Amino acid sequence: MILLILVQKTLISLLAVTSYDVTPDIVLIGLVYIGMKKGKIYGSIGGFVTGLIVDFISFSFIGLMALSKATAGFLSGFFSNEDKVERYLNSYIFTIIILVCSVVHNIVYYTIYFQGSTLQFSDILLRYVFPTAVYTAIFAIFPVIFQRRKRIR
Repeated sequence: MILLILVQKTLISLLAVTSYDVTPDIVLIGLVYIGMKKGKIYGSIGGFVTGLIVDFISFSFIGLMALSKATAGFLSGFFSNEDKVERYLNSYIFTIIILVCSVVHNIVYYTIYFQGSTLQFSDILLRYVFPTAVYTAIFAIFPVIFQRRKRIR
């Protein structure tokens, strides 16, 4: 996860799109993977710790990213089913799970972040929440493809 945080904070900003600098959240992809493999508790704790690290690195509101990542990690733990987790991770269902967790993560993060600003909730959804969630879900396709190729060999 530390490697994902470093890549997120250094290289991913080069992939920013739209005038609002929307970037994919690769830390969230790794967090959802952990939550699906280990369960709600590991997802929550992992999300809180990684979020706190990201908060300290980015000098943002301390605890806001920890809260949103812990929420997403807990949500991803709901998809932790011993019988189905491998099937989820090896199919495009993983991308849909990433999309759902990313929407929840972004709603928690951006509604608190923009609290007190003139932005309406609908503006936050359209400018930040949905574009970031879709971009993150598109990036989640790559681990699925890699996993499938690995499984075929």
